This record gives sequence, structure tokens and C-alpha cells, in this order.
Amino acid sequence: MLSVSGTLTFDSVASVYSEAQSLLLSHTGVIDLAEVTLIDSAGLALLLEWQSAAKKRGSRLSFINTPDDLLRLADLSESTGLLGLTARKPKVES
Repeated sequence: MLSVSGTLTFDSVASVYSEAQSLLLSHTGVIDLAEVTLIDSAGLALLLEWQSAAKKRGSRLSFINTPDDLLRLADLSESTGLLGLTARKPKVES
């Protein structure tokens, strides 16, 4: 299992991509996002790229401990299925 920590934002994804590239080439399985403190659409794009690269290698990644921000972005962009996430259920106002 790989763990990602810190921010996955426009300002950080290029360095995260570079640092993680060699690890992800040989990794199949689970990526733990519990320590991600902030994620934006650039971070979502990074995770989609990782999933796409895994699929090209004939495997699939699973993301666990998904931050709420990521779930909201994935719902909004209709990419929960591409990432293998479970869509959030809308809150019912009472």
C-alpha cells in the first residue's frame, strides 16, 4: 500500500507526480489518502492519471480513506466511477 500526504493542489501536483512516478510504475493495489490535507481539481486530475496509467498496465488502483473534498469533486465531475470511488449520497434536508 502506498500513502499520499499533504496537499494535492495545482501548486503541488507536478512535484508529487514526479516523486511518485517510479513507485506507481510497479505498484498495483491500494493508495491511502488519509493524510491528504487539501485536494483540488488538479489533485483529482493526478489521481485520474494514476488510474489511467494503471489501467494501461492491466491493473487498477483502489483509493482508501478518501477525503470529503475529493468525493465532492469526483461527484461534481462525474468521475467517481473512473476512480473506483463510491458516489456520495446527497444529504436529505429534514
